[in-house]
Amino acid sequence: MTPPEVRRSLALWCPDWSLLATRTGHGLDPDVALALLEKGRVVARSAAADAEGVTVGLRMREAQARCPGITLLPHDPLRDARAFEPVVRAVDEVIPGVDVRRPGLVAVHVAGAARYYGGEQVAARALADQVRGVAGLVDVRIGIADGIHAAELAAQATTAAVPLRVVPTGASAAFLAALPLDVLANLPGAGPELVTLLKRLGLTTLGDFAALPGSSVRARFGVPGMQAHDLARGREVAPVRAAAAPPDLTRHVVFEPGLERVDQVAFGCRTMAEEFIATLTARQLVCSQVQVSVFTDDDDTGRAHSDQVWTHPRHFSSTEVVDRIRWQLQGAAASALTAPTTRHGAVVRVEVAPLALDDAAAHAGGLWRDGPADRIHHTATRLQGRLGHDGVLTAAIGGGRLLAERTQLRPWGEAAPTAAARKADQPWPGSLPGLAPTLVYDEPVPVRLLDAARALVRIGSRGDLSSDPVWLDPGPLGDGLRRVTAWAGPWPIRQRWWDPSETRRVDRVQLVDDHDQAWLLLYEQLSPDEAEPWSVEGRYD
Repeated sequence: MTPPEVRRSLALWCPDWSLLATRTGHGLDPDVALALLEKGRVVARSAAADAEGVTVGLRMREAQARCPGITLLPHDPLRDARAFEPVVRAVDEVIPGVDVRRPGLVAVHVAGAARYYGGEQVAARALADQVRGVAGLVDVRIGIADGIHAAELAAQATTAAVPLRVVPTGASAAFLAALPLDVLANLPGAGPELVTLLKRLGLTTLGDFAALPGSSVRARFGVPGMQAHDLARGREVAPVRAAAAPPDLTRHVVFEPGLERVDQVAFGCRTMAEEFIATLTARQLVCSQVQVSVFTDDDDTGRAHSDQVWTHPRHFSSTEVVDRIRWQLQGAAASALTAPTTRHGAVVRVEVAPLALDDAAAHAGGLWRDGPADRIHHTATRLQGRLGHDGVLTAAIGGGRLLAERTQLRPWGEAAPTAAARKADQPWPGSLPGLAPTLVYDEPVPVRLLDAARALVRIGSRGDLSSDPVWLDPGPLGDGLRRVTAWAGPWPIRQRWWDPSETRRVDRVQLVDDHDQAWLLLYEQLSPDEAEPWSVEGRYD
């Protein structure tokens, strides 16, 4: 499977942010020896304390013994977050769509800002000047690379004299390879325990770790270790996600008296949707995820009668926001509003709140637009507008053994389900490794697999073929017999062998014919005299 495209990311890092926020909150001098404690141990210390031998992880008594004049204060994450708000606002004014990774570190997509300012370095300098001027910071470090974690490590590789590090496009893996393993300790999926174990195995750099086979890493360290392995190879694990939208972007419309018909409510929401999109456009933002809340007059709890989150594959227009409102009203949760036989609450308020924002420049098309991809998006969106939310579906590969079990359909525009939701990472004995066929039949199509004498090839109880496959009769999928040029298998699937009423035995064979067409065949013998045990499960293109 082709790895997902990695977008250029910018990470702005303020070194020792917890110490800076604490000194500012308590009015301490920068030269004071200061250490922050959590659960009785040092989690951060100033340069003066470091010079006296105070290290992270020391107990409070040990820190006082090494530096008798040290000032010890509790670590307060809430104070760090409150103090970091001016920095977040300053970054958002230059490059919208800020992802606050933690107090002291933010990330943004840099492609749009680079086009606007005329280059990544120019955009980085504009951002640094804005943060220094608005937030009053002196030490601001910036890293730019392919992927947020590479950008974060690039920012941490800077110095006060050279506060900007730009890793060229495509060079993130080489940049990461030279870094020591210790940088994994603070990244997702890793930790001090993993770093210690890797060092015991003789590894010293991220490049050493990245060179290990992925299958071996997964078998030994599980999913967290595999995530750390992806980071070491420069692959994106958690892309930039914009922070929660400001509440002033939420828009609503009130109906007095309430409306009961879906078309009336949808028509009444048009102006509100246009104002919603116009507000985002004025701030140079686009929205790819909204929450639509519908309130009715028969609910006195103050909660929405219907709440639903809608995701767009690119970003919403006003017409598409109205479509989502209409689809939600037509859904199972709100369909009762239009029932003619029973009196139900009328819609008195509809509210639209943005959940995922991004810089509009990052989504701007080129001079000639995006060619076929843009036309596909336009066509699918128009069809969905005519046919309804479930009228256009896209597929994702889930967990299972047979291909029909692994196909998961979702409406166009909805976010792809996670690997955990798809159960794709679970072990599935009997499932095929590697790429799945490009064409999967809803119902297996009967075919015949023949040997050199044109007798039917069968699979015995021990999983052995009665003879080598030579001919394939594709039945309705072809134009006569085809010679088999290569084949592999069989691979057995044994389901519910412990339950005689539900047990199933299926064998798979992959083959290529003389038309250069690759097939995935199923063999299932339901009875001893089964005449057509072979069928086509999928076809490779």
